[in-house]
Amino acid sequence: MKNKIIVGIIAVLLIGGMAYQLTKNKKEIDKNSTPVDRTNVPIAVTTFEAAYFPVSNSYALPAVLDINKSANVTCVSPGRIVSLNYEIGTHVTKGQVIGKIDSKLKEIGLKSTTLTIEKLERDAKRVQDLVAGDAAPETSLLDLNYNLESSKIQREQLEQQIADNNIIAPISGIITAKNIQAGEFVNPGTPLATIMDVSLLKAIVFVSEKNIYSLKTGQSATITSPVFPGKQTKGIIKYIAPKGDENHNYRVEVEIPNSGYKAGTYVSVKFSMPQSGEALQIPKMALVEGVKNPYVYVADGNNIQVRRLELGEEVGENIIVLNGLVPGDQVITSGQINLTEKSKIQIVNSKN
Repeated sequence: MKNKIIVGIIAVLLIGGMAYQLTKNKKEIDKNSTPVDRTNVPIAVTTFEAAYFPVSNSYALPAVLDINKSANVTCVSPGRIVSLNYEIGTHVTKGQVIGKIDSKLKEIGLKSTTLTIEKLERDAKRVQDLVAGDAAPETSLLDLNYNLESSKIQREQLEQQIADNNIIAPISGIITAKNIQAGEFVNPGTPLATIMDVSLLKAIVFVSEKNIYSLKTGQSATITSPVFPGKQTKGIIKYIAPKGDENHNYRVEVEIPNSGYKAGTYVSVKFSMPQSGEALQIPKMALVEGVKNPYVYVADGNNIQVRRLELGEEVGENIIVLNGLVPGDQVITSGQINLTEKSKIQIVNSKN
């Protein structure tokens, strides 16, 4: 009996010890899993003082080269195609006959009409002599002349219809698509092929309101590309949009003689300005989400402010700020990834 009591006491002590240890362990786990409040822990950042810096008398905008002119080859008359004298990659010239639609029946009709005209001309000459000798009424000559003129008009119509059965290249260039084969039936307006004029290319850029007034049609621009290091190609401004978009940017098209480029190549289009000057600038690395959603964090003591920006052109590693900052603003250039609007900061390396 005494032994059973001792065993019971030992069991109770063991269970109590285990419960105590489990409770202690749970408190430690809960303590470790409690989030640490780092709201007041300052985040190290570097800043750059927004200021006016020189800008050159030129600026460059990115663009992708595009085809300057393209056209679909179509037919005027319906019918069966009897010949196509081109394949993809064939170079054609404007006005060149590159195919033909069956016109055999029209050609037979033209021969018949030509014979009728020849007969009417002979009859008219004979009746004219008779009328001159009072051997035939003048009305008979008038009827013959009417029939003769009608036949000539019919001949012109047939000749035009036969000519319209020719498939003509509307522009000079390279065939880039062949949509139909000889022997197929086509209707007017059916796209038979596509021609691209690659002798000239164009670059489309969007110029800010600040700079658009320094450009004019006929003005030159310089085209460069990393594909051809050191190569410069002169282009000519062919079009400036009379109206800007919602961001006050204006579409400008620059025509470029093809000197080895292909459409789709990434290029830089550089324009010259009348004179150099200064502009408020900050490093591009200060932009939190890049130029598509331009905003920066500005240091305000140990606090920060969010500033939405209106941007101008890029100047090397900097970018021009048109609105949203003033000279002297301390723009945060590193550490932004860790910041929120309520973050505390510590400036560790102020840059000017």
